[in-house]
Amino acid sequence: MVAEPSVVLIVGGAAGIGKAAAEDRLKKGDKVVFTDINEAVGKQLMEQWQAQGYSATFIQQNVTSWTDTEKVAAKTIDMYGRIDILIVSAGVTSQQRLEDITYKQWCFTLDVNLTGLFYSLKAVIPEMIRNGGGNIVIVGSGSAITGSGGGIHYATSKGGAFGLMRAVADQFSDQGIHINLVAPRVIATEMLDVLYPTEEAREELRQKIPIKQLGTLEDTTNAINFLASEASRYMQAQVMLIDGGRTYLT
Repeated sequence: MVAEPSVVLIVGGAAGIGKAAAEDRLKKGDKVVFTDINEAVGKQLMEQWQAQGYSATFIQQNVTSWTDTEKVAAKTIDMYGRIDILIVSAGVTSQQRLEDITYKQWCFTLDVNLTGLFYSLKAVIPEMIRNGGGNIVIVGSGSAITGSGGGIHYATSKGGAFGLMRAVADQFSDQGIHINLVAPRVIATEMLDVLYPTEEAREELRQKIPIKQLGTLEDTTNAINFLASEASRYMQAQVMLIDGGRTYLT
């Protein structure tokens, strides 16, 4: 028997890891709703994927807006009647020292990376429970473990995601909510380009990784797919670190 396609909602799905996850789930035959604040890029991707025969729907979303987030969940339910998988990948970063971070930058980073995550969980989890449960994968960061890689405001926001995930699991595990977090480090994405803008900087970084390779988007989507599947059913509220050994071996 062929499995029924999953309904997948990807928050922050027009760039980086979120985009890779969306494209991967579409190729698997799933029905994907993806969001981003960048309307032009999101619509372009939707048209491209639809032209390839995929079931892709873009909805513009500011993740710091509860109204936007609530509408995204409602529109997805209106279209498909359920949300099987939620992947939250929206995030911002900047590499700054404590003394250089302004209050505005601090608030913006936490609003996008942590409050935005809270809003997504708050909007989607009740819908999942009404439909018997669902799988949630949060795209976090190894910076929450090391404190490095994206500035104090970034590491703080990603550390908050760890606690939020475990609090959600504590409240909803017995209601069919399966939730885990993937924590990539040194993955070749647009965000890495922001932090390490030159080839010299990226090569210096590469030499600090025990396997001497940067991670790929495929490495991350493989982990996301595992955590969103029945294969990981006995993993709950866990952090899966994807870093080539850098965090604990150096």
